Amino acid sequence: MRYQNPQLLYFLFAIAIPILIHLFNFRKHKTIYFSSIRFLKEIKEENKKKSNLKNLLILASRILAITFLVLAFAKPFIPLNTQNKAENIFLYIDNSHSMDVDYGNGNLLEIAKNKAKEIVKAYPSESDFYLITNEFSSNHNSSFTAELMQNQIEKINTAISSKSISEIISKSQTIATANSHLYFISDLQENTLNLENLTAIDSNIQLYVLPIESSIERNISIDSCYINTPIFTSNNDIELNVIISNTSNTNITDEVIFLELDNKQKSQQYINLLANESKVITFNFSTENTNIINGEIKTNDFPITYDNSLYFSFTKTEKVNIYCINEAIENKAINTLFSKDTALFNYSSANATNINYNILKKQDLIVINELEQLSSGLLSELKNFSKSGGSIAVLPPKNPDFDTYNKMLSSLDLSTLTHAESRINLKINKLNLEHPIFKNVFKTKDNKLNYPTVNSYYTIQKNRNSTSILTLENNKDFLVSYSKNKGIIYQFLSPINTSANTFSKHALFVPVLINIATSSILTSSLFNTLGKNDNFISNYKNNSNDIPHLIADKIDIIPTVKTYNSEQIYNTNNQVKTNGIYSLVYSGIIVDKIAFNYNTIESRNSSISTDNLNSFFAKNKLENASIITTNNKALTTTIKEHQNGKEFWKIALLLSLLFFAIEIFLIKLIKL
Repeated sequence: MRYQNPQLLYFLFAIAIPILIHLFNFRKHKTIYFSSIRFLKEIKEENKKKSNLKNLLILASRILAITFLVLAFAKPFIPLNTQNKAENIFLYIDNSHSMDVDYGNGNLLEIAKNKAKEIVKAYPSESDFYLITNEFSSNHNSSFTAELMQNQIEKINTAISSKSISEIISKSQTIATANSHLYFISDLQENTLNLENLTAIDSNIQLYVLPIESSIERNISIDSCYINTPIFTSNNDIELNVIISNTSNTNITDEVIFLELDNKQKSQQYINLLANESKVITFNFSTENTNIINGEIKTNDFPITYDNSLYFSFTKTEKVNIYCINEAIENKAINTLFSKDTALFNYSSANATNINYNILKKQDLIVINELEQLSSGLLSELKNFSKSGGSIAVLPPKNPDFDTYNKMLSSLDLSTLTHAESRINLKINKLNLEHPIFKNVFKTKDNKLNYPTVNSYYTIQKNRNSTSILTLENNKDFLVSYSKNKGIIYQFLSPINTSANTFSKHALFVPVLINIATSSILTSSLFNTLGKNDNFISNYKNNSNDIPHLIADKIDIIPTVKTYNSEQIYNTNNQVKTNGIYSLVYSGIIVDKIAFNYNTIESRNSSISTDNLNSFFAKNKLENASIITTNNKALTTTIKEHQNGKEFWKIALLLSLLFFAIEIFLIKLIKL
């Protein structure tokens, strides 16, 4: 048995007071007159015995009443084996989007805040309290008193990010390293908790997990959207693909999905989704006469609403920039294909000795036509061009010096040539129809297709990163591709001329080359995800010193701009908190629209049960971690028991009152 206020036990000396009163009875003697004293002695002896018994009972009740009263103020308790005296009390309140939901018993975030307030009441008011939320706000790095902590809890709002349990523990350790109690109040979403990363807890931390129960019956999440066509002409119809998921265990029927463009409803579809099914639906609409297209896909699903909207924005790209570098003679087939279609391509060419390096970075596709070697400057430019997302097509010369040419290929990390082969009318009869450059080329596979033929080609020491696109009938490659960072490099293994093959005369030549060119335009994501990255890019290239503004309703943010590999990257510095369409403005002119959406990772509402959590703690021997499951009314008492063990001051107070009542009963009601 221990005491929270052991110094008050000195007041047990007060027991001497009723003992002294009992020993020295200061009551005045009364004179009683009797008409006859015949039975006086007998009555006196009988009353004396009863009076002594009564006085002893009164004395005992007074002693016990005072004893238990002193014990009540001294607060006795039996300490627990897991007791860890806290110098710092940390409260983590999960304020991610999954907590901003009402399943019928109240908003989960408000329930969590009420639990946090009850925890504060369980500690002395002068304790050092710390608050942790998903924003990791610097304002919460200092301690609060109990009163200030209550105010800070009340101010908590929903955040766009979520944190794992390991991140929360690490955050508490960066603030204070002394003995701490950390209360983790969350709905324990499996997708964000990342429990597998929690392998140990510092011995100075006592972790208490308070689960907030959530129960989802149905939910639709609009996860993403994308377009297949990177370029558009004024008459293009856009095909917008939307990924929608049913993240619940309930089938959903006749759910309406709306498409809005510039805040005007454009189309709608009714969909059916099986339990836990994802589906891609397609909206078709025209580009009209606007260069910047922005809109919203939405539904009216309930009760989880933050994943009901998906904003998107993109800019029409009307032409592909192509630059062809020739050894000496210009390739007539390539020149004819791209130079005549001025509505779709900006085509230019130059000899290897007369390259305009200033325009290389502005190209979408660079064709290396029969160059035997590259200068160090051109090689460096091509590497940077590929890293930043540009595409390169490499066509081999007729009679290269293998050592020189292979050094160039190795510098670009391409497959090197082994030797030349000659074979008349060898067919190119194997097409990788799964490759993106064949998209929309063939409606059905035709086994009777008249294939182009090859007379001479090069065999290669194949690079493991290569992907075959066109293959000869002897299983040797004619065209392969390599993914290089953001860009793609295409390697032909036969010159594009009539003496080497009939490919340039074949109907397959046009769609292959055009799709190589059009796919070289990077189709950037149609939206940015809040909480994942503070950076975004724009199709607008600013060459002035004007200050950019990112503007939405009642929001005006000045992002910072940095240039990396000739690409301008904007950083919002974590100032964008709400999803929607934001305008990028220079000198009062809207130059682009940027879409921001919430992360839908918590739409897959799968909470870890307390049984599984206990099993995890036991399996990993996390002895300083435990779970508290109780309502707010009993929470304060439960926490105090965790701090001090089993307390007995209430029992002592009740016993004190009981013995005071017995004393009054003996004095007032029992007459002798």
